[in-house]
Amino acid sequence: SEGRALSLAGKIFDISRACVEDGPGIRTVVFLKGCELGCPWCHNPEGISFHPEISFDAARCIGCGRCREVCPRGREASSPGSWRTGCLACGRCAEVCPARARRLAGRTYRVAELVEAVMSDADFFTGTGGGVTFSGGEPLAQPDFLLACSRELRHRGIHGAVETAGFWPEALAGQVNQSFDLVLFDLKHVNSEKFQAAVGPGHDRILANLKTILAGPGRVEVHITLVPGFNDGPEDQREIARWLSANDRVPPVTLIPFHRLGAAKQELLGRPYPYAGVPALPRERAAEAEEILRREGVEVLR
Repeated sequence: SEGRALSLAGKIFDISRACVEDGPGIRTVVFLKGCELGCPWCHNPEGISFHPEISFDAARCIGCGRCREVCPRGREASSPGSWRTGCLACGRCAEVCPARARRLAGRTYRVAELVEAVMSDADFFTGTGGGVTFSGGEPLAQPDFLLACSRELRHRGIHGAVETAGFWPEALAGQVNQSFDLVLFDLKHVNSEKFQAAVGPGHDRILANLKTILAGPGRVEVHITLVPGFNDGPEDQREIARWLSANDRVPPVTLIPFHRLGAAKQELLGRPYPYAGVPALPRERAAEAEEILRREGVEVLR
């Protein structure tokens, strides 16, 4: 029933407004928690875990001690250097932090609550042809919540997009085609061995889902993050282009050069970043990849 759908709950770690790179027009991007892939270069590491987390920026901390006063585990449990051990991620410390050194990454929203939050931007959507984009994490790791949100926004005439890496049950492909006006598919690689070595399992399911979506009528754009040593070489681009060209239709591609912003985010979460020592992708490497894709007959968006 409609009432039950509106009461469905999901975990979200951010809502970003006035975005212009995640679909047409001015958009509000909703970031859902949780991803089952293991990309070591992840640009949004706060979206990997399905559970809430506390990010801590030591440079912002003013040492006021309010976090220790409100921690339900007692003052000692939240002392410097040991507070993460056993942290409940209840968010109380983030609520009282005057310097915003502590922030809660992940809170529960019900469908009705989220729709109300994004509808405050409806005038921007109407005036620019924009809408709402669901990202993550992997938004389809919370399929019931995501699809209920999409349906409710569609009822209100809001353009909906989803940014996905494609690792979800193949039975969802039809609903993805029907529920979103635009699918932004984050394709890692089409080479099974390279994918398995860097990311882990899931390659075959991902490609099967992309193939199914491309066989449908909905608008699809492929996003490729060019990661040094993984998929940035000429042969990588030719292999990807030829796989895309073998489908019922060839989607346009957006190339996203690897950057190291994920390193700072992982540090805030108290975790190491495996790609911290990898330099950002040079512009000329991205230009070479673009030229190869074009020569292979794939449209590259800018």
